[in-house]
Amino acid sequence: MKRLLPLVLFLAAFATFAADSQPVHVFVVGTTDLHGSYDSHVASKNAPAYGGLPLIAGYLEILRANHERVIVVDSGDLFQGTLESNFFEGEPVVKGYNALGYAAAAVGNHEFDYGPIGPDSVARLPGQDSLGALKKNAKEAKFPFLSANLTEKATGKTPSWAKRYTIVDAGGVKVGIIGLSTPETPAVTTSANVATLAFGDPVAATVSAAKELRAAGAEAIVVIAHMGGRCRNIELNPEDSSSCEKDQEAMRFLQALPKGTIDAYFAGHTHSQMRHYINGVPALQPSPNGREIAILDMTIDPSQHKVTKTEMGPLTMICAQVYEKTETCDPKKAPAGASLVPRMFEGKAVTEAPKVAAIFKPYLEQVAAKKQQDLGIRTTDRFKRAYYRESPLGDLLTDAMRTYMKADVAFLNSGGIRTDLPAGALIYANLFDVSPFDNFPAVVTMTGAELRRMLEITSVGGGRGILQTSGLRYTFDEGRDADKPAAQRNRLTEVALADGHPLDPAGLYRVATVDFLVTGEGLDPVMKQIPPERVKVDYVLPIRELLIDALKAMPQPLVPKLDGRISVLNPVGSGE
Repeated sequence: MKRLLPLVLFLAAFATFAADSQPVHVFVVGTTDLHGSYDSHVASKNAPAYGGLPLIAGYLEILRANHERVIVVDSGDLFQGTLESNFFEGEPVVKGYNALGYAAAAVGNHEFDYGPIGPDSVARLPGQDSLGALKKNAKEAKFPFLSANLTEKATGKTPSWAKRYTIVDAGGVKVGIIGLSTPETPAVTTSANVATLAFGDPVAATVSAAKELRAAGAEAIVVIAHMGGRCRNIELNPEDSSSCEKDQEAMRFLQALPKGTIDAYFAGHTHSQMRHYINGVPALQPSPNGREIAILDMTIDPSQHKVTKTEMGPLTMICAQVYEKTETCDPKKAPAGASLVPRMFEGKAVTEAPKVAAIFKPYLEQVAAKKQQDLGIRTTDRFKRAYYRESPLGDLLTDAMRTYMKADVAFLNSGGIRTDLPAGALIYANLFDVSPFDNFPAVVTMTGAELRRMLEITSVGGGRGILQTSGLRYTFDEGRDADKPAAQRNRLTEVALADGHPLDPAGLYRVATVDFLVTGEGLDPVMKQIPPERVKVDYVLPIRELLIDALKAMPQPLVPKLDGRISVLNPVGSGE
């Protein structure tokens, strides 16, 4: 027996080695741009509910029951966007993500929107910290906020409330997660709140972080980035990225990144979808507001300490019920006459997680009465928004602003109009959903030349949308300068007053807008040239409260219409 002992030990050791050397699967689940939508919502009247963290938790419970290694991440913009989140400055979202077991979240531009703790969205009093609300949320989170390209200007270091990256132990497999923020953050949030921060080169930051993670034993590296893509067709072969806009941040980043640096990329920010291999990297971006999750299956060979295969699952809509013979609860995609049936996912019926729903119950109860408040405003039909085109809702809101604020011209950024306005009797929740940001009314006295320059900057494309306007008519050529970087384009061709008279370059015009356009959205080249005495911001109430009063004052019911105030030459796509 003693002679056999070494052989027995050898065989046992070999068996252990063989087991440890078998490829393993790590499933990474990604969400992005929740924007405070932790509760379920409906697309239209009589449609089934979708989304919400309790239901996402139901999907995760099934995944975790079926697979040993599941990592959940988010690509940024967690809090800002709903009354039930904003009223509590994102607190319920943090509690929800804690309950769902998120491993990490990227720092999105709207993470900075709340400013100091309390009602002020920017620091206005001595002692207020412009990052106070974000720091509070980061402290309460059981997961790290990540951004490898975010530093403090004063120190050059990552802020104490964030990390460049983290390492997750997934059943004995080390997975490194790097976070990134869009370098455009100062232009797409309230710039005063990020004045002490710098948003550097994401490529260099990723290469450096990945090198450190590999040295620390990471066998896979995942980037979660608030830098998105915009792809028109996710049903194509994932190897075919021809429907993806090449000038989007995700595309530029992945094309510039040295091959082999990372193993996967989860995108956000653009509120679009991706499910493509870009420069050899699987890039996934689900729809925003908790509508979808993205799932990536990474095969990792422990003996080689690397990812040997990746498989992107379909972008999965979050539904408790689906239309029969489909995996969607979107009425627009329902087959004619199809009935709703329970949603089956990996062989099991999906249901909400009661413990997660219980977390949100007290928050929802506190804001329920305010959400249902009748505004005394009626519409005959839905007012639709658009991002790159004139929209009935853009016309309505800017007309209301111009009249109520006694201005010659009014502007709103399309990105600040977050959803359509429904038909019928409007409640407070409808206007809040349209204008959730605490932007404040501003009146700026501008020359005709400054107005024209403002439109030149905002008509270049590149993902920011156009300015909705009242009191002006303008035309831009969407095909002009398409081969140039966005910053070098000049697509504006014509500008005139609403009555057809030309703008006087030296004339002064009273312009109604929001403080966000005065301090952000990349308009510094214009706004910094305007003397402070010509800029007046009213910090008493957010712009949505002014809009409510202005819309009430208009003849009822409100009727959607377009009058051709924004024209597009050589249009590319639908512009929505």
